[in-house]
Amino acid sequence: MKLRILTESDVRALLTMREAIDIQGDAFALLAADASVQGLRSFALSEQPPGIAIFNPSFLKGGKGYGIKVVSDFYDNEQKRVPRMTALIALFDGETGAPRTVMEGAHLTDVRTGAGTGLAARYLARKESRVMAVIGAGRVARNQAEALCQEHRIERIVLATRTPARAEDFVKRMAAVGAPVPTDIRVVASRADAVREADIVVAATTAHAPVFDGRDLKPGTFVVAAGAYEATAREVDSETIRRAAKRVIDSKADCLEDAGDLQIPMAEGILTESDIAGIAELVAGTAKGRERADEITYYKSTGVPIQDLVTAQAVERRATQRDIGTVIEIGGDHD
Repeated sequence: MKLRILTESDVRALLTMREAIDIQGDAFALLAADASVQGLRSFALSEQPPGIAIFNPSFLKGGKGYGIKVVSDFYDNEQKRVPRMTALIALFDGETGAPRTVMEGAHLTDVRTGAGTGLAARYLARKESRVMAVIGAGRVARNQAEALCQEHRIERIVLATRTPARAEDFVKRMAAVGAPVPTDIRVVASRADAVREADIVVAATTAHAPVFDGRDLKPGTFVVAAGAYEATAREVDSETIRRAAKRVIDSKADCLEDAGDLQIPMAEGILTESDIAGIAELVAGTAKGRERADEITYYKSTGVPIQDLVTAQAVERRATQRDIGTVIEIGGDHD
Protein backbone atom coordinates (compact mmCIF):
# COMPACT_ATOMS: atom_id res chain seq x y z
CA MET A 1 0.00 0.00 0.00
CA LYS A 2 1.36 3.38 -1.03
CA LEU A 3 1.02 6.70 0.80
CA ARG A 4 1.68 10.16 -0.64
CA ILE A 5 3.28 12.69 1.71
CA LEU A 6 2.92 16.40 0.99
CA THR A 7 4.99 19.03 2.78
CA GLU A 8 3.98 22.61 3.45
CA SER A 9 5.98 23.67 0.38
CA ASP A 10 4.07 21.14 -1.71
CA VAL A 11 0.72 22.45 -0.47
CA ARG A 12 1.76 26.04 -1.14
CA ALA A 13 2.68 25.11 -4.71
CA LEU A 14 -0.66 23.38 -5.27
CA LEU A 15 -3.14 25.87 -3.77
CA THR A 16 -3.66 29.61 -4.23
CA MET A 17 -6.05 31.76 -2.23
CA ARG A 18 -8.12 32.51 -5.32
CA GLU A 19 -8.52 28.80 -6.06
CA ALA A 20 -9.31 28.08 -2.42
CA ILE A 21 -12.21 30.55 -2.36
CA ASP A 22 -13.88 28.71 -5.23
CA ILE A 23 -13.21 25.36 -3.52
CA GLN A 24 -15.05 26.60 -0.42
CA GLY A 25 -18.09 27.13 -2.61
CA ASP A 26 -17.88 23.44 -3.55
CA ALA A 27 -17.53 22.43 0.10
CA PHE A 28 -20.53 24.42 1.29
CA ALA A 29 -22.61 23.21 -1.66
CA LEU A 30 -21.94 19.65 -0.44
CA LEU A 31 -22.93 20.72 3.07
CA ALA A 32 -26.17 22.20 1.76
CA ALA A 33 -26.90 18.98 -0.15
CA ASP A 34 -26.50 16.89 3.02
CA ALA A 35 -23.66 15.02 1.33
CA SER A 36 -21.53 14.70 4.46
CA VAL A 37 -21.74 13.37 8.00
CA GLN A 38 -21.66 16.27 10.48
CA GLY A 39 -21.02 16.78 14.18
CA LEU A 40 -17.96 14.56 14.55
CA ARG A 41 -15.48 17.12 15.92
CA SER A 42 -13.87 16.48 19.30
CA PHE A 43 -11.37 18.18 21.61
CA ALA A 44 -8.76 17.06 24.12
CA LEU A 45 -7.38 19.56 26.63
CA SER A 46 -3.87 19.62 28.03
CA GLU A 47 -3.40 21.42 31.35
CA GLN A 48 0.38 21.15 31.45
CA PRO A 49 1.69 22.27 29.09
CA PRO A 50 -1.43 24.34 28.36
CA GLY A 51 -2.97 23.53 25.02
CA ILE A 52 -5.67 21.77 23.09
CA ALA A 53 -5.79 19.04 20.47
CA ILE A 54 -8.66 19.32 18.00
CA PHE A 55 -9.82 16.35 15.96
CA ASN A 56 -11.77 17.31 12.82
CA PRO A 57 -13.00 14.28 10.88
CA SER A 58 -15.15 14.65 7.79
CA PHE A 59 -16.89 11.93 5.83
CA LEU A 60 -18.50 12.32 2.41
CA LYS A 61 -21.40 10.02 1.68
CA GLY A 62 -21.50 7.72 -1.34
CA GLY A 63 -17.89 6.58 -1.09
CA LYS A 64 -16.53 10.04 -1.95
CA GLY A 65 -13.78 9.80 0.64
CA TYR A 66 -13.07 10.85 4.17
CA GLY A 67 -10.31 12.44 6.18
CA ILE A 68 -9.26 13.83 9.49
CA LYS A 69 -7.32 16.90 10.51
CA VAL A 70 -5.52 16.87 13.84
CA VAL A 71 -4.64 20.32 15.15
CA SER A 72 -2.37 21.03 18.11
CA ASP A 73 -2.69 24.50 19.64
CA PHE A 74 -0.16 24.79 22.47
CA TYR A 75 -0.27 28.23 24.01
CA ASP A 76 3.31 28.48 25.34
CA ASN A 77 4.99 27.45 22.09
CA GLU A 78 5.99 30.98 21.16
CA GLN A 79 8.22 31.05 24.24
CA LYS A 80 9.82 27.85 22.95
CA ARG A 81 10.28 29.42 19.51
CA VAL A 82 8.16 26.85 17.77
CA PRO A 83 4.79 27.44 16.06
CA ARG A 84 1.84 27.67 18.41
CA MET A 85 -0.37 25.72 16.00
CA THR A 86 0.59 22.64 14.00
CA ALA A 87 -1.62 20.31 11.99
CA LEU A 88 -1.69 17.19 9.86
CA ILE A 89 -4.40 16.05 7.45
CA ALA A 90 -4.87 12.41 6.48
CA LEU A 91 -7.06 11.38 3.53
CA PHE A 92 -8.60 7.95 3.00
CA ASP A 93 -10.20 6.17 0.07
CA GLY A 94 -13.98 6.35 0.30
CA GLU A 95 -14.53 2.90 -1.21
CA THR A 96 -11.90 0.85 0.64
CA GLY A 97 -10.94 3.00 3.65
CA ALA A 98 -7.27 2.71 2.71
CA PRO A 99 -5.04 5.67 3.62
CA ARG A 100 -3.94 7.65 0.57
CA THR A 101 -2.33 10.95 1.51
CA VAL A 102 -0.89 12.76 4.52
CA MET A 103 -0.17 16.46 4.26
CA GLU A 104 0.95 19.35 6.42
CA GLY A 105 -2.24 21.01 7.56
CA ALA A 106 -1.45 24.36 9.16
CA HIS A 107 -0.93 26.23 5.89
CA LEU A 108 -4.01 24.60 4.35
CA THR A 109 -5.98 25.65 7.43
CA ASP A 110 -4.78 29.23 7.04
CA VAL A 111 -5.79 29.33 3.40
CA ARG A 112 -9.20 27.68 3.76
CA THR A 113 -10.01 29.87 6.80
CA GLY A 114 -9.38 33.01 4.81
CA ALA A 115 -11.04 31.55 1.74
CA GLY A 116 -14.23 30.80 3.68
CA THR A 117 -14.48 34.47 4.56
CA GLY A 118 -13.70 35.39 0.97
CA LEU A 119 -16.65 33.28 -0.10
CA ALA A 120 -18.89 34.89 2.53
CA ALA A 121 -17.86 38.33 1.26
CA ARG A 122 -19.33 37.49 -2.15
CA TYR A 123 -22.74 37.36 -0.50
CA LEU A 124 -22.41 39.84 2.35
CA ALA A 125 -19.98 42.66 1.51
CA ARG A 126 -20.68 45.64 -0.70
CA LYS A 127 -18.88 45.42 -4.06
CA GLU A 128 -17.71 48.99 -3.52
CA SER A 129 -15.85 48.13 -0.30
CA ARG A 130 -12.46 49.84 -0.38
CA VAL A 131 -11.30 50.27 3.24
CA MET A 132 -10.75 47.32 5.54
CA ALA A 133 -10.10 47.54 9.29
CA VAL A 134 -8.23 44.59 10.80
CA ILE A 135 -8.12 44.12 14.56
CA GLY A 136 -5.40 41.61 15.40
CA ALA A 137 -2.18 40.89 13.51
CA GLY A 138 -1.60 37.13 13.71
CA ARG A 139 -1.91 34.40 11.11
CA VAL A 140 -5.73 34.47 11.14
CA ALA A 141 -5.73 38.24 10.57
CA ARG A 142 -3.35 37.81 7.66
CA ASN A 143 -5.33 35.08 5.91
CA GLN A 144 -8.56 37.03 6.32
CA ALA A 145 -7.01 40.16 4.84
CA GLU A 146 -5.48 38.30 1.90
CA ALA A 147 -8.74 36.57 0.99
CA LEU A 148 -10.85 39.72 1.25
CA CYS A 149 -8.39 41.56 -0.98
CA GLN A 150 -8.92 38.82 -3.56
CA GLU A 151 -12.67 39.43 -3.53
CA HIS A 152 -12.73 43.24 -3.30
CA ARG A 153 -10.56 46.03 -4.61
CA ILE A 154 -9.33 47.06 -1.18
CA GLU A 155 -7.34 50.28 -1.38
CA ARG A 156 -6.40 50.71 2.28
CA ILE A 157 -6.00 48.46 5.31
CA VAL A 158 -6.24 50.08 8.75
CA LEU A 159 -4.60 47.88 11.37
CA ALA A 160 -5.17 47.97 15.13
CA THR A 161 -3.08 45.61 17.23
CA ARG A 162 -1.52 45.41 20.67
CA THR A 163 2.18 45.90 19.99
CA PRO A 164 4.33 47.69 17.40
CA ALA A 165 6.29 44.48 16.78
CA ARG A 166 3.17 42.56 15.75
CA ALA A 167 2.06 45.45 13.55
CA GLU A 168 5.47 45.55 11.86
CA ASP A 169 5.34 41.80 11.26
CA PHE A 170 1.85 42.06 9.74
CA VAL A 171 2.89 44.82 7.35
CA LYS A 172 6.02 42.92 6.29
CA ARG A 173 4.18 39.65 5.68
CA MET A 174 1.35 41.30 3.76
CA ALA A 175 3.88 43.14 1.59
CA ALA A 176 5.39 39.76 0.76
CA VAL A 177 1.99 38.54 -0.45
CA GLY A 178 1.88 41.37 -2.96
CA ALA A 179 -1.04 42.39 -5.16
CA PRO A 180 -3.98 42.53 -4.76
CA VAL A 181 -3.08 43.37 -1.14
CA PRO A 182 -2.66 47.17 -1.10
CA THR A 183 0.61 48.83 -0.16
CA ASP A 184 -1.37 51.36 1.90
CA ILE A 185 -1.46 49.68 5.34
CA ARG A 186 -1.86 52.13 8.21
CA VAL A 187 -1.32 51.23 11.85
CA VAL A 188 -3.57 53.13 14.26
CA ALA A 189 -3.81 53.23 18.03
CA SER A 190 -7.58 53.67 18.13
CA ARG A 191 -9.80 50.75 17.26
CA ALA A 192 -12.76 53.10 17.17
CA ASP A 193 -11.14 55.24 14.48
CA ALA A 194 -10.31 52.14 12.46
CA VAL A 195 -13.86 50.84 12.65
CA ARG A 196 -15.55 54.16 11.86
CA GLU A 197 -13.91 54.52 8.44
CA ALA A 198 -14.09 50.88 7.36
CA ASP A 199 -16.32 49.18 4.81
CA ILE A 200 -15.15 45.79 6.12
CA VAL A 201 -14.18 45.13 9.74
CA VAL A 202 -12.23 41.98 10.61
CA ALA A 203 -11.81 40.85 14.22
CA ALA A 204 -9.17 38.14 14.41
CA THR A 205 -8.04 37.97 18.02
CA THR A 206 -8.05 35.68 21.03
CA ALA A 207 -9.93 38.29 23.06
CA HIS A 208 -12.63 37.21 25.51
CA ALA A 209 -14.41 40.58 25.44
CA PRO A 210 -15.61 42.71 22.49
CA VAL A 211 -12.79 44.48 20.66
CA PHE A 212 -14.87 47.36 19.29
CA ASP A 213 -18.13 49.19 19.93
CA GLY A 214 -20.94 48.27 17.55
CA ARG A 215 -22.20 51.86 17.66
CA ASP A 216 -19.10 52.87 15.69
CA LEU A 217 -20.03 50.81 12.62
CA LYS A 218 -21.21 52.84 9.66
CA PRO A 219 -24.20 51.61 7.62
CA GLY A 220 -23.25 49.02 5.00
CA THR A 221 -20.32 47.53 6.90
CA PHE A 222 -19.46 43.85 6.57
CA VAL A 223 -18.24 42.51 9.93
CA VAL A 224 -16.10 39.36 10.17
CA ALA A 225 -15.43 37.59 13.47
CA ALA A 226 -12.74 34.97 12.88
CA GLY A 227 -10.93 34.67 16.19
CA ALA A 228 -12.48 33.65 19.53
CA TYR A 229 -14.11 30.22 19.48
CA GLU A 230 -15.41 29.65 23.01
CA ALA A 231 -19.02 29.94 24.15
CA THR A 232 -18.02 32.42 26.88
CA ALA A 233 -15.66 34.50 24.70
CA ARG A 234 -16.58 37.01 22.06
CA GLU A 235 -14.93 39.64 19.87
CA VAL A 236 -18.16 41.32 18.77
CA ASP A 237 -20.59 43.02 21.12
CA SER A 238 -24.36 42.61 21.31
CA GLU A 239 -24.92 46.00 19.68
CA THR A 240 -23.19 44.75 16.53
CA ILE A 241 -25.39 41.66 16.47
CA ARG A 242 -28.50 43.76 17.11
CA ARG A 243 -27.67 46.16 14.26
CA ALA A 244 -26.80 43.42 11.78
CA ALA A 245 -29.49 42.73 9.18
CA LYS A 246 -27.85 39.42 8.25
CA ARG A 247 -26.07 37.11 10.73
CA VAL A 248 -24.31 34.25 8.98
CA ILE A 249 -22.10 31.45 10.32
CA ASP A 250 -20.08 28.77 8.59
CA SER A 251 -22.11 25.89 10.08
CA LYS A 252 -24.87 25.72 12.64
CA ALA A 253 -23.79 22.21 13.64
CA ASP A 254 -20.21 23.29 14.36
CA CYS A 255 -20.44 26.98 15.23
CA LEU A 256 -23.40 27.80 17.45
CA GLU A 257 -22.19 25.96 20.55
CA ASP A 258 -18.71 27.49 20.32
CA ALA A 259 -19.44 31.12 19.45
CA GLY A 260 -19.92 33.51 22.33
CA ASP A 261 -20.55 36.23 19.74
CA LEU A 262 -23.94 34.57 19.25
CA GLN A 263 -24.49 32.57 22.42
CA ILE A 264 -24.41 35.64 24.64
CA PRO A 265 -26.87 37.74 22.56
CA MET A 266 -29.16 34.71 22.34
CA ALA A 267 -29.12 34.47 26.14
CA GLU A 268 -29.93 38.17 26.28
CA GLY A 269 -32.93 37.68 24.01
CA ILE A 270 -31.49 39.83 21.21
CA LEU A 271 -31.79 37.07 18.63
CA THR A 272 -32.88 33.48 18.19
CA GLU A 273 -31.39 30.62 16.23
CA SER A 274 -33.91 31.30 13.45
CA ASP A 275 -32.27 34.71 12.96
CA ILE A 276 -29.00 33.03 11.96
CA ALA A 277 -28.21 31.51 8.57
CA GLY A 278 -25.44 29.14 7.52
CA ILE A 279 -23.28 30.10 4.57
CA ALA A 280 -24.29 26.81 2.93
CA GLU A 281 -27.82 28.23 2.78
CA LEU A 282 -26.54 31.30 0.93
CA VAL A 283 -24.63 29.10 -1.50
CA ALA A 284 -27.74 26.97 -2.08
CA GLY A 285 -29.97 30.02 -2.46
CA THR A 286 -32.25 29.08 0.42
CA ALA A 287 -31.21 32.14 2.46
CA LYS A 288 -30.50 35.68 1.33
CA GLY A 289 -27.26 37.60 1.53
CA ARG A 290 -26.96 41.37 1.36
CA GLU A 291 -30.07 43.00 -0.07
CA ARG A 292 -29.41 46.71 0.52
CA ALA A 293 -26.32 48.90 0.47
CA ASP A 294 -26.97 50.21 3.98
CA GLU A 295 -27.28 46.80 5.67
CA ILE A 296 -24.73 45.84 8.29
CA THR A 297 -23.86 42.18 7.74
CA TYR A 298 -22.04 39.78 10.04
CA TYR A 299 -20.13 36.53 9.46
CA LYS A 300 -18.76 34.24 12.18
CA SER A 301 -16.19 31.62 11.27
CA THR A 302 -14.94 28.77 13.44
CA GLY A 303 -14.12 26.41 10.58
CA VAL A 304 -16.04 23.40 9.32
CA PRO A 305 -14.39 19.99 8.80
CA ILE A 306 -15.82 19.62 5.29
CA GLN A 307 -13.75 22.65 4.28
CA ASP A 308 -10.58 20.81 5.26
CA LEU A 309 -11.62 17.63 3.48
CA VAL A 310 -12.72 19.17 0.19
CA THR A 311 -9.72 21.52 0.08
CA ALA A 312 -7.30 18.70 0.90
CA GLN A 313 -8.87 16.46 -1.74
CA ALA A 314 -8.36 19.20 -4.33
CA VAL A 315 -4.71 19.47 -3.31
CA GLU A 316 -4.36 15.67 -3.47
CA ARG A 317 -5.80 15.52 -7.00
CA ARG A 318 -3.36 18.14 -8.24
CA ALA A 319 -0.44 16.43 -6.49
CA THR A 320 -1.31 13.14 -8.17
CA GLN A 321 -1.71 14.74 -11.60
CA ARG A 322 1.63 16.58 -11.32
CA ASP A 323 3.44 13.80 -9.41
CA ILE A 324 4.28 16.14 -6.52
CA GLY A 325 5.19 14.84 -3.08
CA THR A 326 6.91 11.75 -1.75
CA VAL A 327 5.26 8.38 -2.25
CA ILE A 328 6.26 5.66 0.18
CA GLU A 329 5.38 2.02 0.64
CA ILE A 330 3.79 1.50 4.07
CA GLY A 331 2.74 -2.14 3.79
CA GLY A 332 -0.58 -3.39 5.05
CA ASP A 333 -1.44 -5.34 1.91
CA HIS A 334 -2.80 -8.71 2.96
CA ASP A 335 -4.25 -11.64 1.01
